[in-house]
Amino acid sequence: MITFDATDFNKTLEQAIGYSKGFIAGINSNEQMFLYQMAEVIKQAFYKYIDSSARLDPSSLHHVYEWGMTGNAGGRLFELESFVGTGFIRFVSRLLPSGTTAPGGNTPFVDKAEIMEAGVSVTITPRGDGALAFEGDDGMVFTTESVTVQSPGGPNAEGGFANAFNEFFTSFLDQALVKELTRGMETADEFSRGWGKGMNYSRGVKAGMDYATIKAGIS
Repeated sequence: MITFDATDFNKTLEQAIGYSKGFIAGINSNEQMFLYQMAEVIKQAFYKYIDSSARLDPSSLHHVYEWGMTGNAGGRLFELESFVGTGFIRFVSRLLPSGTTAPGGNTPFVDKAEIMEAGVSVTITPRGDGALAFEGDDGMVFTTESVTVQSPGGPNAEGGFANAFNEFFTSFLDQALVKELTRGMETADEFSRGWGKGMNYSRGVKAGMDYATIKAGIS
């Protein structure tokens, strides 16, 4: 009778099974951290997207930046907050008050971002016995009467930020950012690198945690 001893094979199989189970456990244990990382990557991509869009089309997004700082990260009048739960990420954006004055002005238009985004008309009234001075179509205009500006941010500013926000989360996020991240996770290199002699459950856990880690953001 010819017999075959599979002892060494069984030992290797047990190591492989243990390593594989550890890899899965490592991914699961790192899920929450992965979501936090994903949220941060998305936030940074959002800011870059809005800044870039503002530079390309300032008439639609100038109002969500301080005066003269359209597309500049240091002048943003908006922020994006993320909330991470079990298996989900939620994003909420809000507009911030302005602290700078318009060219030629002497008082900050605090709610410029919200008012211009909503397309609300603004009535400007002279202080005391003073007069208003502003640039008109035919040069400087001086008046002691109240002036109503129907569209203070211009015709393209109304809803401009909302449109850019929706474009990012309905188009760019799927077509660019998520595709780039998932492309890097299609092949579990971390799994194959840990495969081999000495593999075990704990080594698999570490490999799984490494796999479920975002090592770079959007380019």
